[in-house]
Amino acid sequence: MNGTPPALSSSRWGSRTKRVVVLICLVCVGFAILNLLEIFPILIISTLLSYLLWPLAIFFERRVLPPPMSSRSLAVFLAFVTVIMLIIFVIIIIVPALVSQLADIGRSLPETVATIEADLESSLNRPLRILGRTIIVDGQPLIPMERLRELTGTQSTTDLVQPENIDVFGTVRGILGSVGSLTGPAFSVLGGFFTTLFNFVFLIVITFYLMRDGDRFATQAVQITPEAYRGDVARMLYELGKVWNAYLRGQLILCSTVGLMVYIAALILGLPNAPILGLIAGILEFIPNIGPFIALVPAFLLALFSQSTTLTFLEGLPYGLVVAVTWTGIQNIEAFYIVPRVMGESLDLHPVVVIFGVIAGASLAGPLGIILAAPFLATIRLIGLYIYGKLFDIDPFPTPKKSPLPPPPGLSERLLADMRRYLAEMQALVWRLLPTGLQNWFRRFRSRFTGRFQNRVSSEPVLPSNNVDEPEKEVMP
Repeated sequence: MNGTPPALSSSRWGSRTKRVVVLICLVCVGFAILNLLEIFPILIISTLLSYLLWPLAIFFERRVLPPPMSSRSLAVFLAFVTVIMLIIFVIIIIVPALVSQLADIGRSLPETVATIEADLESSLNRPLRILGRTIIVDGQPLIPMERLRELTGTQSTTDLVQPENIDVFGTVRGILGSVGSLTGPAFSVLGGFFTTLFNFVFLIVITFYLMRDGDRFATQAVQITPEAYRGDVARMLYELGKVWNAYLRGQLILCSTVGLMVYIAALILGLPNAPILGLIAGILEFIPNIGPFIALVPAFLLALFSQSTTLTFLEGLPYGLVVAVTWTGIQNIEAFYIVPRVMGESLDLHPVVVIFGVIAGASLAGPLGIILAAPFLATIRLIGLYIYGKLFDIDPFPTPKKSPLPPPPGLSERLLADMRRYLAEMQALVWRLLPTGLQNWFRRFRSRFTGRFQNRVSSEPVLPSNNVDEPEKEVMP
């Protein structure tokens, strides 16, 4: 077996043979994908984890480890250790606080439900008024509770909400069944302890090798491409990297920032369970466009049936409106200030498209589909633009045209310019109101002690003279 390898004896494949082989390979790949759908969530999660932890491993390799010990494997190991320590810190420090908050919510829930029931009964026992006018039905004021009693055949208010009349457990089972139907396709591999343990080990191993050899995989993907398309593949990988990098790391920054802002706002407004509200807002930030509005609901309901602990004059509906306005302000700060600076225009997707993508992702892959809907749509958009460009002989990745005009000033620059203008006008007004003698004294004071600033006199605002007959230009002090 040693020595020169034997030469190939077959001739080159013809075009028909190549097409048949490609078709067979595609069928085999499709069959394998259909039978290995259960491991796809693990592969996707491991790819995302390796992508997120990649900068940390590079930091350890280039900045922390000395040259004799510098290796990618050791850097990846240190990155894993750092993340595990962070998770342990969260479990030890943050989780007990969250459990305590949830216990407080559980203890206060019966009282809250009783308050809601009392308020609802009181409002339903009063005549219904719309725009200041009482609604009259059959010559009598319409009282909603009496009409409900007539329709349901009950004699008392409590009969309307008896446990035997409400199938709570059936409703809960239906909700859980719906949730299970959504999350089943994405997390069906997590059934049973040993299966979960195996999947976890598989996830860690795949993540380790992707972090260690990820750049090598990308280079090999470019090299195995036909030479005429290597530049296209490299450019496509570059554009896709920009999209996923901006979304994933930007989304982590957004979640942390919005969660912290909501937590601080809840503390200032005196909302109970501020850490829970901050955690809810941070987690729901992963749902594009819809999550922030969902996060407003528990905060509004909590304020509606409680009193502020810091601003004691706020309670009930006014308190709920203040919370709603504050949460809306946080959403606007996120949308108009944080998102453009963190993500830029990397996705370039209309909100309606993102919302439809989130709904489709939820039905196909559960929570994982919700989180990855936006970057997946952006990926499809990039591939579609490339195919469109090749079909119609146009540049798939056109260079954006630079505007000949300078970019408009930002909000901070406009505010500073307005402040300078108002201060200059106020200074000129005060100067005109000063007596002539005091103005002359300021001029002598200026000429005596500030002669070194004469070179800057021409750039300062000019004031009108007090002498109407002989107008002359005067300088402000």
